[in-house]
Amino acid sequence: RIGLCVTDLVDSKNQPTMDSLDLELVSMSAEFIQAMIDGQGEPTPGYEGVRFWDKWSVESDPGTRIRLIQLQTMPELQPWLMRAIVRQSDHQMVGHVGFHTPPGPQYLKHIAPAGLEVGYSVFPPFRRRGYVSAAVFELINWAHSGHGVNEFVASINHENVASQAVATKLGFEFFREFDPTDPDREDIYLLRL
Repeated sequence: RIGLCVTDLVDSKNQPTMDSLDLELVSMSAEFIQAMIDGQGEPTPGYEGVRFWDKWSVESDPGTRIRLIQLQTMPELQPWLMRAIVRQSDHQMVGHVGFHTPPGPQYLKHIAPAGLEVGYSVFPPFRRRGYVSAAVFELINWAHSGHGVNEFVASINHENVASQAVATKLGFEFFREFDPTDPDREDIYLLRL
């Protein structure tokens, strides 16, 4: 579990903090993710005191299975991958945030050679409360302050206006369209600190 002090990485005026939103980030191990998958459809699913959203499904969140496979084959990646966004007051998981890999993956060499790609999701009943902005901000702060990472990438579907707004609020700038011929393309947003 992490709770970092927020530094002035980007314009943080009016930026809610993890503390002000009663949130913490909880690292998601392979066992944690497997418990989410196994708990689908259960009335009160959870793992080690964290309550899962009972309407969550791996079909609606397919990246979770990819992270599980990564962690099963390389458990040392856990610090870089998924973290649950958890309300401290009731231990409710409201979403997740994380990086896709450790810093400097080959696929980012032309965009951010030593950077990280961030991904995030907040479950529908918990949206529009500032949770994801605060969580992404904390995670970027952790990577920047603790590990010297200065470049961050967000790949966002061109129709996902809410996610684009989160990235822009955090200081990401539109970099380029990923593939304009693909209807499911994701645009690339870049943050350099």
